[in-house]
Amino acid sequence: MSTKPLGPPTVLADDPGPWSVVSMVFARAGRPGRRRPQPPMGLMLSPAPDTALELVGLEDGAPIAGVGRISIVAAAREPAFALSFDDDGRLRGVSPYVVRAWNVPELGLHVEERPPEDPAAALPDPVTPGEPLHEVDAIAVAPGGEVVAVHTREGRNDVVALVRRSDGTLVRWVRGARAAAWSADGRHLALGGPWGVLLAEARETPRS
Repeated sequence: MSTKPLGPPTVLADDPGPWSVVSMVFARAGRPGRRRPQPPMGLMLSPAPDTALELVGLEDGAPIAGVGRISIVAAAREPAFALSFDDDGRLRGVSPYVVRAWNVPELGLHVEERPPEDPAAALPDPVTPGEPLHEVDAIAVAPGGEVVAVHTREGRNDVVALVRRSDGTLVRWVRGARAAAWSADGRHLALGGPWGVLLAEARETPRS
C-alpha cells in the first residue's frame, strides 16, 4: 500500500444555501468504491430540516461568515471534533488523541501533537434536537454574540446549526459537521468533523 500523501483536496467553493450537507459525508453515504478518487470537499445542497425552529435562512451581505453567503476557500483532510482560532489567527482542532493547528487561510498543517491524555474525551455530547437551540451551550459564538453554532443531531447524523440567540431562529443547518469556530473578525467560519476541515469566508456582495 502506498504511503504517499494525498495532497490538498479539491474544494467546492460555492455556497449551496442555508441547508446543506458536507460533500464528503454525502459521498460516503453512497458507498463509493475504494478505488474511486476522493470527492471534492465543500458543501452540497440538502433539504430544509424538519424542525420546530423558524427557518429564516441567510442574510444578504452579512459580514459574519455563515450568516450570509460564503465561499469555501480551503479544506484539510485531518479530522476535527472541536475547533478554535488562536491569538495568532491559526485554526486549532481536536480529534481523538490528537491536537493540530493549521495556517489560515490555506489550511496548511502547522503542527500536530499527540498528548498522553485524549483531548477529545471531555468534549460535550451533541444537544438533543428537541431542546431550544438558542438556549443551550454553544460550541462557538460569532463576534457580537447574536449568532451561535450548536452541535446537534438529526437521526444518526451530526449537524452544526447556526441560530440567533435573540429569537431562536435558524440561519444555517450543515449536515455532517460537528465542530465550528469563527475568526476574531467573524470573516472566516471553520467547520469540522471526522472527514476533515472546511474554511469558509464571508461573501459580502451577493452574486447577481
